[in-house]
Amino acid sequence: MNTLPVIIPQAAKQGLPPVTVWQMLLTRLLEQHYGLTLHTPFSDEAVIQEHIDAGITLANAINFLVEKYELVRIDHTGFTSQEQAPYLTVADILHARRACGLMNSL
Repeated sequence: MNTLPVIIPQAAKQGLPPVTVWQMLLTRLLEQHYGLTLHTPFSDEAVIQEHIDAGITLANAINFLVEKYELVRIDHTGFTSQEQAPYLTVADILHARRACGLMNSL
């Protein structure tokens, strides 16, 4: 699984604390891909900080929830002969960063 840095450089330049960045991205990713709100263990800032301190990436943290609760992505459309993985990818995180204004346009 590909990972992203725990601290997002653009957010650091904007003066946003890493916990705030995680909350922004978690809110966007859970809503867009799973139809969920942030009412998970990650609604607690201390839990987010523990993950950051432990070096756990955002993608790994969300994908753990996906596996634990057998979440299904709602943004995959259509039927294919292959099973579609429910996990977030690096591309999903990058799209969320851009949507949240945490990344300069390319």
